[in-house]
Amino acid sequence: SKIVIDAMGNASPIAKQIRGIKEPDGICIVVGTCARGYNPNKNTMGDVIYTNSLITKKPNSQLQYFWEAFPAGSGNGDRTTYLF
Repeated sequence: SKIVIDAMGNASPIAKQIRGIKEPDGICIVVGTCARGYNPNKNTMGDVIYTNSLITKKPNSQLQYFWEAFPAGSGNGDRTTYLF
């Protein structure tokens, strides 16, 4: 398998290639991980785990980070966690 990490943001040549000349309406930065060893009987639902920030108003938008976790498709005891 191959992985592409594009950390250049809005100015990324990859993003420009997909988007063309149109500016994005917004972005969602995501950081994630996968882990094994969860109890398969309890690892059945996704949930919002935690938010450690209030909504912050920006000039043209709002921002709030939150964590989310859910069972991974790779196995019953595997779990994926993301920071949005």
